[in-house]
Amino acid sequence: MKCVAIVGAGLSGRLLALNLLRFASRKTALTIRLFDRGDESYMGPAYSSDDDSLLLNVPAGRMGAYPEDQGHFLKWCRNNSVTAEEHDFLPRRLYRDYIISLMRDALQGASNKVTLDHVRGDVTDIDVLDNGVTLYVSGRRPCYADKIVLAMGNYPPRQLPVDNGSAYESKRYIDNPWKRGVFDTLDPYDTVFLIGTGQTMVDLAITLHRRLHKGRIVALSRRGFLPLAHRDLESYESFFKEIESSGKILNIFKTIRKHIDLAESLGIDQRAVIDSLRPDTQALWFGLPDEEKRRFLRHIFRYWEMIRSRIPPDSEAIIEKMRAAGQLDVVAGRVTDLNETGTGMEVHYVPCGSTSCRKITASLVINCTGPESDYRKVNDILVSNLLRRGLIRPGPAHVGIDALPDGSIKDINGKPSNILHTLGLTMKGVLWEVLAVPEIRVQAEQLAAKLLNEICEA
Repeated sequence: MKCVAIVGAGLSGRLLALNLLRFASRKTALTIRLFDRGDESYMGPAYSSDDDSLLLNVPAGRMGAYPEDQGHFLKWCRNNSVTAEEHDFLPRRLYRDYIISLMRDALQGASNKVTLDHVRGDVTDIDVLDNGVTLYVSGRRPCYADKIVLAMGNYPPRQLPVDNGSAYESKRYIDNPWKRGVFDTLDPYDTVFLIGTGQTMVDLAITLHRRLHKGRIVALSRRGFLPLAHRDLESYESFFKEIESSGKILNIFKTIRKHIDLAESLGIDQRAVIDSLRPDTQALWFGLPDEEKRRFLRHIFRYWEMIRSRIPPDSEAIIEKMRAAGQLDVVAGRVTDLNETGTGMEVHYVPCGSTSCRKITASLVINCTGPESDYRKVNDILVSNLLRRGLIRPGPAHVGIDALPDGSIKDINGKPSNILHTLGLTMKGVLWEVLAVPEIRVQAEQLAAKLLNEICEA
């Protein structure tokens, strides 16, 4: 019996398992093993909360698990007594229930030669053999697989470069904003300081709003940008041909800026300009030299993210309501130090455009700067061991894991493996546009077909 091991049971790992169940031949004896520390209903922090205020960032009509049927999720919702329209932004818990339901149905419809095991535990290391791998799992005996897929999720943000590193040991400083029970010790009138103003900050602020929190909330980032919300937009014609062979991020940015100005002169929103490039973003990123990718990350990334990574209109409305009420302050600046006192965590920061330092005392300081994507700096035993063994290497611009576009992982010498594969977040350095369901579902289907084809030929 052949075995495919999937490390990580978040959205990417489950979509891959779903497609393996769908497409496995009735002639093929196959075991699919999902390795994750959570239980069978846990899909990572993004989808495992039961809070209905945490919404999907893509409309229901485009969230289908199958590339050929974008509306499948919407149909499932209606079949399960959920009133929803194509452009509605639904609770993330519904999407978790949807994926688990699809996997259960796919397993019931699969051949009796196909099994799915959910193994609870952390994979700490692997040995690559001639035709497979041995996986070492905390608290369990080693096990064998013919193929292994790394579908790891987000890692906590990197620590801030502050003078007082001992502040990181304080219970008042939260380095992982996705940690369960992050607000359990918070008094309703406490001040909360959020470092970062992206989608994670929005999630936390909305969670505090739903908890009827009364205290002040301060959100700070270098530029103070908030994500834009989704809107029904007039389309804008793609201009990919103008930039596809540029090779220089500055030239690409100037062309995009030109089209944004043109669009706005025609009464078309800048978001439509960015959307026009979405079908070609992966090809554009893949063709850039590493230095140009690093230049993008240094100088343009935050502007791009503000326009590209959007939040639901309802979430935007809550954020604006909190700002108008004076509860939420969004500040442009940088944190210089953190010092715990008898009354809280003292945050020292310098506002943008100023040379003088200010300070505020908060009961809780939460790092919302975004997941660490440089795997050389990730605090994870499996990643450390894979790097040490030379089985993986950092992706382009030191983002994610290096791999071929089909998910075949490259070793330290750049040689693609026929045993180690990956998809989703780890592919960001290779393809950039890999985090949303429309991209992940295509990767999952294509990688499942590739793995099954190789297993059948072996």
